[in-house]
Amino acid sequence: MSPFLAFIGISILGTWGLASMGLIAGGIFLLVDPEDVITASDPTVGGIVLIVIGVVSMAAMGPVLLPLLGIDPPFPVSARKIVPASRLSRWAKAGQLREFPDGTPKEVRVLSQRVLIIREGDSVRAMSGLCSHARLPLGGIAMSPIKAEPVRDGCVMCPFHGARFEISTGKVLREPFDSQFNSEHPILGGLQKKLFGLGSKLPAPPGLGMSMKAETMQTYPCRIEDGNVMVGLPK
Repeated sequence: MSPFLAFIGISILGTWGLASMGLIAGGIFLLVDPEDVITASDPTVGGIVLIVIGVVSMAAMGPVLLPLLGIDPPFPVSARKIVPASRLSRWAKAGQLREFPDGTPKEVRVLSQRVLIIREGDSVRAMSGLCSHARLPLGGIAMSPIKAEPVRDGCVMCPFHGARFEISTGKVLREPFDSQFNSEHPILGGLQKKLFGLGSKLPAPPGLGMSMKAETMQTYPCRIEDGNVMVGLPK
């Protein structure tokens, strides 16, 4: 998560939230005590309109601001959205090689893209920073108990639901909510498996419902130039 984007998100969240609550409070005031307010129209209608606008504004805050705070809606990422390697020729600096821990993935923002950098010695690979199962960060959440898992057998594991992906191809080698993961993580595994199971059965537009499966992840070409990690992104 970018500290700069998080600062912007928190700042907008406070201002937007106060404005929305002000609209709702104003609408309630018009409904409860309309005689103290002089309006050109029916105060009851005006109050209802203000409350509706305030509620809609509050509901719209999540999809707009949560990605700035490093939080995305828990919807699956389709493998159909993978960009072919031939179009990943826009090289951008992800950071210096020494900034990335050896053997533990680290998420960075590269030209607004959330990219997971996986360093093993002097070799580096990269893939999407968000798990294809539920769009949760493979690098974990900063200042929380949920941290990035070390690379094992050439795979990264989602710390939220246990899906494992091959770092060289992005292919799924273990689906979410594996029995071993569930037994080791009763809340993130066992409990959330039940919640996702229920959520996946609810009617939802394509791509906006919960899923019990993961799909192949987007991978990016990497190279090292003068000690810097360069990542190939879409043009």
